[in-house]
Amino acid sequence: MTPTSHPYGLRVTGEVDYGNHQRLAGALHRAVLTGDGDIRMDLGELAFIDVSGLRVIVAAAARLSPPRRLILDPISPAVRRLLAVTGWDRTRGLGIS
Repeated sequence: MTPTSHPYGLRVTGEVDYGNHQRLAGALHRAVLTGDGDIRMDLGELAFIDVSGLRVIVAAAARLSPPRRLILDPISPAVRRLLAVTGWDRTRGLGIS
């Protein structure tokens, strides 16, 4: 997980699973506290994410005060499908580009 400033957010690469999802949770927590606008997550180089990782993302988005959003861009077709299948793509505060 690498913080980005333009756009403000995180770039996530490799794999996110039960073994390391707390690292993602910590990075997102810092991003939520540090910024005051939208948070963009670049998942373009994410090779794998399990449900625990998706839960971290969805929970962070749901905690944002409107009008802030957590925007996933870019996102792989596989992650997009998992979010749709679980219904998490409709989470308040989550934007999917």
